[in-house]
Amino acid sequence: MSGDIVRPKDWWRALPRPIYSQLERVESPQPWFDVYRIEPHIYAFYEPGQFEEALSYLVLGEERAALIDTGTGIDNIRTLAEHYTELPIMVVNTHHHLDHVAGDHLFEMAAIYDHPVARQTAQRGYPHERAVRLLAEGLVWKPLPEGFDPEAYWVPPFRVTRWLHDGDVIDLGGRRLEVIHTPGHSPDSICLLDEESRLLWTGDLFYTGAIYTHLPGGDIDELIESYRRLTSLSHLYDRLMPGHNEPWIEGEMLRETLEALEEIREGGGRYIEGRDGLRRYDYGRFSIITKPNQGSPLG
Repeated sequence: MSGDIVRPKDWWRALPRPIYSQLERVESPQPWFDVYRIEPHIYAFYEPGQFEEALSYLVLGEERAALIDTGTGIDNIRTLAEHYTELPIMVVNTHHHLDHVAGDHLFEMAAIYDHPVARQTAQRGYPHERAVRLLAEGLVWKPLPEGFDPEAYWVPPFRVTRWLHDGDVIDLGGRRLEVIHTPGHSPDSICLLDEESRLLWTGDLFYTGAIYTHLPGGDIDELIESYRRLTSLSHLYDRLMPGHNEPWIEGEMLRETLEALEEIREGGGRYIEGRDGLRRYDYGRFSIITKPNQGSPLG
């Protein structure tokens, strides 16, 4: 049995991840964030200094901008976004987890999937005791931003101006993002499809690295059904834009991950067991972490 299978020791030594040498890095006024221009009107805001390696995306339309997720809240993502656009900005969250909504309170407009866990998060935020876990020993390797006070770190409640539903379209003017409800990582998880640009924002449904099915509200059966739905739409997208680690991933990775999930559910696959019986199944560019016995129908 291994120890912490979620966080590899000295995880930062694997950075920078290879994909970033292929992307256009642009000047960032805030050192906490690395900024990459993915396409002329899409920016990735990357937080490599903290273990989650959170990715948020500024997507520009002709009339307004969407900020897909707001990261850890360790630095002010609103001032960063306003450096790159004068358009009005609406936050669009892929789900309610702390490292995706921590900057929501800085904005006047926010959209999130209409689910009880998201409503509760919007009303309460996250207290200091929960937020400060992101700063635990071994989780931060870059200097924290000037003026950031770890003792005062928390996620305030935020105002939701639009509750999203499956099939909704977010119209930015000349760019449309379709909402696809994809539970499995969390019950309120969504993906966002830009059919014209052939891009799919996946939030935490997929990313290179350890994909979680074991968190509260996670469900491997729902995750598989979400993957099946997305792979049935694979003719509509070429690239994946995940919520962690690396942007600009080839769309075929979803089918590979679906096959791995199905293998695990049927009791196959090799794993390392860690604390609390968690299992980590490694498949090269991604791995899958499950709860005890979650991977076997015989449970």
